[in-house]
Amino acid sequence: MSTVGRYGARMSLVLRTLAAAAVAATAITLSACAGGPAVPSGDTSQSAASFLTGQTWGGTDSDGDVWSFEFQSDGTLGFTYNGSSYDDATDTWVVEGGQLEIFIAFEDGDTTMVGPVGSEGEPIDLDGTQTDGTASASWTVTIAPE
Repeated sequence: MSTVGRYGARMSLVLRTLAAAAVAATAITLSACAGGPAVPSGDTSQSAASFLTGQTWGGTDSDGDVWSFEFQSDGTLGFTYNGSSYDDATDTWVVEGGQLEIFIAFEDGDTTMVGPVGSEGEPIDLDGTQTDGTASASWTVTIAPE
């Protein structure tokens, strides 16, 4: 085998590797210039989470119970229910896919409230359910900034 043939194969491998690296670098650069990965235009999760964080929202539910929620930055929830205040690490909130999800662990059963989040300051309509293993209850509540 000639010297040119032996190095020719090695150079071909080096050039293919460099070409693949150049394509990858170009794709990364274009993605960064375009602002990173595309986010669906209807997804308000990040902006909703940021305008709720540190804020207190409240309302009266369809059963006449009064709620007030403090959306804490670590994803936990401080809240007041009919005048009694709670702040427990098991009570949480998250916004995913444009939906606010609240989870509260009461002694007599777990409570969840879910509803779509609109623009900053717009009221949020939540559907609530509580289950205790044998029975469940449901209600609605509209919350707004306090």
